[in-house]
Amino acid sequence: MNNYQGEVRKRGQNLLIVEGYHEKNKLFWLIFECFPEININMDEIWIYGTNIYQLYDDIVKEYGEEWEKENEDIDLPFVISKKRYPDKLRYKKDFTNIVLVFDYERHDTNFSEEKILEMQRCFVDATDMGKLYINYPMIESYRHLCQLPDDDFAERKIPVSLQPGKEYKALVEQETILGSKIDFPHRIDDLLEKHFEVSDVEKRKKCCNEILEISSVSSMENVIDNALQGVVAGHTLPTVKYQLIDWVTKQGYVHTNQTYWEYMRDIFKQVIYHNISKANRIQYEQYQIPENKYKEYFERLDLTEILKVQNFVSKDSAIGFIWVLNTCIYFIAEYNFRLVMD
Repeated sequence: MNNYQGEVRKRGQNLLIVEGYHEKNKLFWLIFECFPEININMDEIWIYGTNIYQLYDDIVKEYGEEWEKENEDIDLPFVISKKRYPDKLRYKKDFTNIVLVFDYERHDTNFSEEKILEMQRCFVDATDMGKLYINYPMIESYRHLCQLPDDDFAERKIPVSLQPGKEYKALVEQETILGSKIDFPHRIDDLLEKHFEVSDVEKRKKCCNEILEISSVSSMENVIDNALQGVVAGHTLPTVKYQLIDWVTKQGYVHTNQTYWEYMRDIFKQVIYHNISKANRIQYEQYQIPENKYKEYFERLDLTEILKVQNFVSKDSAIGFIWVLNTCIYFIAEYNFRLVMD
């Protein structure tokens, strides 16, 4: 047990505890941009910096080996801030909702079926100790769709022998239809900064946003030309402009008369649907979900039962496998299910 007392703060913030940079600065940044109804800002995301098994050990250090059996009231914000931000301790009472996003990582030397099950069993309520979303085999699984819709996703799995994690990342990059779409804002920013030496962050941000707000082919060239004025050197403007016209055209969102954000919002809805269907297939052996029962099927999912299945099918290091599944994308549906239905 810990006996620390801290400054009382007004409860009302949300807290997302994620494993690394990708989760915060790529996935959740894009989610928040595409779903502005989600009232969470980037400062409410903490990067833990290591995996769930290290977090388990940190809990043990604070609460003892029997923390789950003794039904300890785990204060995760305190555990993490004590380790990473000791001068700015935070407490569970500071937050309205706490969400944890971590990878399964069976290949990790500290992997333990018992430990990860304890974590999933205990962290089930975002309004209490926190809700844990485990991604199988890792965060990149949200990108692992090869077409839209992707009927083959129902049976998509990877062998346990596919390790370390960089091997799965390489496989996803080879197979994904989503990678270039998800990375597009960062590609524009990199183009301006690294190739055309635009060092002013605010100028790059404004330019990127104007390009991502284009929603018609007829206005594309004019908008891009105006966005680049005063941002890139005059002699390079035609080169940058026509490169960006080519990129935007290939992304396809202008052909649907949508902005990039609207286009990606629709794609995220499809990603969520695929992963809810997949979880249903893992737990109940039924992939197809009746449209009028979408919410009902989502609400009956049990992340602990899904983890038990994943542990079972991946036991054998030679012939075992892991179902490809991203659960952190459920965060949007949990926040407000209407966001995935409209």
